[in-house]
Amino acid sequence: MARKNPRRKTKPQSSVEHLRPQGQVRTHRWVGKPAVILVSSVFVLHSLGLASLFSPIVGLFDSQPIVDQDWGLHFHHLKSLEAFWRQDHSLWGYNPFFMAGYPSNTIQDLSIKFFEFLSLALSAVLLSPVQWFKVCAFVAMASIPWIMYCAARNFFFDDDSRDFTSATAALLGTLYWWNSLPREMFFYGMIGFPAASYLSILGVSLFYRIAKQAPPFGPVHIGLLMFAVSILPLHVQSLVMLLPPVMALLIIEPRLLTVRLLASVILAALLSLLCNSPWLIPAISHRGDDISEQIVGQLPLFASSDPLTFLKDYLGPKGYWTFRSSYLEKGFRVVLLILGALGTGKLIQSDKRHLGITLASALAILFVITYFGALMPFTSSWQPLRFKVPYDLFLVIGASYSVRQWFNNRVPALSRIVPVLLGGALLAFVINLFQTESTGKLQLRSRTNPGLNRIAQWVERDASLAGRVLFEESGDETGFVYDGVYLSSLLPYLTGRQLIGGPINLYNDRHHFAEFHSGRLFKKEVQTLSDEELRNYLRLYNIGAVVAFHPASIQRLQSIPGLVTIEQRIGPIHLMKVNQPLTWFFAGEGKVKADFNRLELFDLKGNEAILKFHWVEGLTATPPTRIEPLTMADDPIPFIKLVNPPSDVTLRVASSLFESLH
Repeated sequence: MARKNPRRKTKPQSSVEHLRPQGQVRTHRWVGKPAVILVSSVFVLHSLGLASLFSPIVGLFDSQPIVDQDWGLHFHHLKSLEAFWRQDHSLWGYNPFFMAGYPSNTIQDLSIKFFEFLSLALSAVLLSPVQWFKVCAFVAMASIPWIMYCAARNFFFDDDSRDFTSATAALLGTLYWWNSLPREMFFYGMIGFPAASYLSILGVSLFYRIAKQAPPFGPVHIGLLMFAVSILPLHVQSLVMLLPPVMALLIIEPRLLTVRLLASVILAALLSLLCNSPWLIPAISHRGDDISEQIVGQLPLFASSDPLTFLKDYLGPKGYWTFRSSYLEKGFRVVLLILGALGTGKLIQSDKRHLGITLASALAILFVITYFGALMPFTSSWQPLRFKVPYDLFLVIGASYSVRQWFNNRVPALSRIVPVLLGGALLAFVINLFQTESTGKLQLRSRTNPGLNRIAQWVERDASLAGRVLFEESGDETGFVYDGVYLSSLLPYLTGRQLIGGPINLYNDRHHFAEFHSGRLFKKEVQTLSDEELRNYLRLYNIGAVVAFHPASIQRLQSIPGLVTIEQRIGPIHLMKVNQPLTWFFAGEGKVKADFNRLELFDLKGNEAILKFHWVEGLTATPPTRIEPLTMADDPIPFIKLVNPPSDVTLRVASSLFESLH
């Protein structure tokens, strides 16, 4: 029997090798530099792909706004913010260009505050806010590989295969962006929610690492503070993505709630509230104007009350609120679901049980909200189906762990299923990507077509400045008649005219009673209005011109002899003038110059003046004049009444940064 030589030298083991279970395949080739090279390559390809979505490609950098879908609405919000800030150093104010006047930039643009503020700040150095807005949106989407990479490294900070797992998460998270809803949201202009979804994964990972590792104050804590400041203006619904996993971690392991962790959380929360209070306070103050639930009732955006929504979303032939006709989009998501669930389960059974439960709690809450939120009154107005984005991204973390387990041969059963699933997912992704991008339908345009230009030119040339334009907007319900553009959101800036109708077909503000879209006028089917009602509305809102396309709208306006004159037709769109005297006063006389947060009145005559402009809370007069709200017709918003006004007076909303804080 051979004896072992006690003097025989053995190769010293590294600390990592010493801890590696027997039979595990070494993964040192994925440590550090190779993983960073892979993520860098994904980042470059992803960024080039993003740049190619702009048509023309210079539209990414030039001063022209992106016109497709909600991008035009964001342009309207950005331009109004710029005007309020340049003029009064305020973040919101009175906007006379829509709805006969309303408090703009309060509850209407909560999902893009981050991009608005950053664009406005950067414009003080170089370029315009519009240019920066596009660049910031691009950078936010381009950073996705690195966000997922950093998030996974935080979750697996104590794992010897963290580089491989993190690189896998970066790849899967980026492929998911192109394969599924985030890609469509980018086209639609819903840039805040997907960015917040990706960043929320990072935020949860930062909290997890601080709680588990308890490092001294350093980059991780600074990252958490930066996250806290930026996440609310990205999207306020981020709290739904953040709180469940954070609370679950502390519930299953209460000893993690140390004084240091509590101090970090409190500091982050206070810093977030302090930095965001200038826009949060006005938003909260105007919550009474929010009518999101009514909008969901009219058009259930990203909502389904079908109890089988989950099965249909994954296995049905059609998607929910998707521009893609191909079933193949589901293939990649089905694989994410399987691998994500397997990976999360394996984590719960491993020494990383806390991480598994953290991910599982997030998945459970988001699953309920996504697929059953429309059935619950509290969440029905949240557009719950879009929460499948953060749901899928938490699955990405679990799926990355499954791939890591397979790659390291730790789970023999996975060695058979993972390659097949990954191969099928990759094939489905490639075909889906080709089908989506080869059509060019989801390109982002910064130019309007000749027909829309002709409409804008007619409004600027022929619609009187002494009255408003009644503009019939179109959305999903009528197939976006204006070439996929919310043209009303652009018209005031192209023509200088005030509109009744717009800035989109459905708006989450009760002032939007004064609107016109797809055959509905002032919240009624246009054909149900009597002749007298229609005439009274046109007088009350001082309508001098009409842009309409819906057959019912055109027929009803023409049915009253002499009411309108058709000046021009562009396809189905009729450009009409209204045959009535135009005046901004329902009582009294004078002249009006309307601009952002300004109604300048000149040569007023009479003991009282009743304006055809909406009254809002906080309206003030210079010199001081008695202002009263006056309800007229069936408009839920009162109009402005001035008692014994001087000959010249300026009305504005006291909404400066200092005034908002007080």
